[in-house]
Amino acid sequence: MKACFVISKIALFVLNFLFVLIGLIILAQGIWVVVDSRSFFETLAFFSKMDSSVLELYADTEFVLAAGGVLIGIGTIMFLLNIIGCWGVVSEHRGLLITYSVFMSFIFVITILGIILLFALSGVWQAAVNSTVSQLFSANYVGTLGAHEVSAYDPFSLAIDAVMITFKCCGINGADDFSSSATAKAWILSGRKFKDLTGDAVALPAACCRYTNTSFFANQRYNEFLNYMENPNCPVKPPADFYNASCVSMIPVALEMNKVPIVVTTVLVLALELVCIGLAVFLVVVIKRWDDELYY
Repeated sequence: MKACFVISKIALFVLNFLFVLIGLIILAQGIWVVVDSRSFFETLAFFSKMDSSVLELYADTEFVLAAGGVLIGIGTIMFLLNIIGCWGVVSEHRGLLITYSVFMSFIFVITILGIILLFALSGVWQAAVNSTVSQLFSANYVGTLGAHEVSAYDPFSLAIDAVMITFKCCGINGADDFSSSATAKAWILSGRKFKDLTGDAVALPAACCRYTNTSFFANQRYNEFLNYMENPNCPVKPPADFYNASCVSMIPVALEMNKVPIVVTTVLVLALELVCIGLAVFLVVVIKRWDDELYY
């Protein structure tokens, strides 16, 4: 029994110390997202397979800022709770271990409920995010290729064009976005340019067009885009040889590619939470038994 007790103590302390570090990392990430979500997404994309343009599309949205706040809350709770766990293990304090196991059980249940609600209400929050992105798009997208000098490219517009070129789509909800000031206000006011044409003569931004090769964009050789455009008159009204798919329908495909590590990580965390709860309960039972033996 004593050997099992010692091994359980060591295992629980190591797991709690690990969660303390994870809590600090999550807290730091949450603060980073709230302060500068764009640089956070760029760094995240650098260490993952996801195109940074997909992530940057959601930068500075209310959804992302709210997610940053949630990360700060989760990181803080993880840090404090697992500090209590470490303290309870080292001091063999039943009260602290009971408090720790109760809160861990509560967090486990809340996590399960949160995952269920996330999938059950996916249509609601996805619609809210799409609405926010559409509003940002209309208010800020002014185009890049052929519309402005490279030195004057707007970061948001460049991110949108990267999405459209990479995923072969046009507009947040389709090419029709560019036919109305309600869905492409900034572009119609100051981005409707192509070669020597402006205004109503231009139907679409050049990023909506089909290209024989898109390496020029990835290599930041933006001035060479005409060399790779399948139809040099693509953006001119009436447009030709362009992609009509909405980017909203293409982005989930990119996110789907990264679901495996997300699912594996979630399952692993839940399993570790259960192990921590089990070890804490075991220690409480053993300590109580020893206390009773000493008392009687």
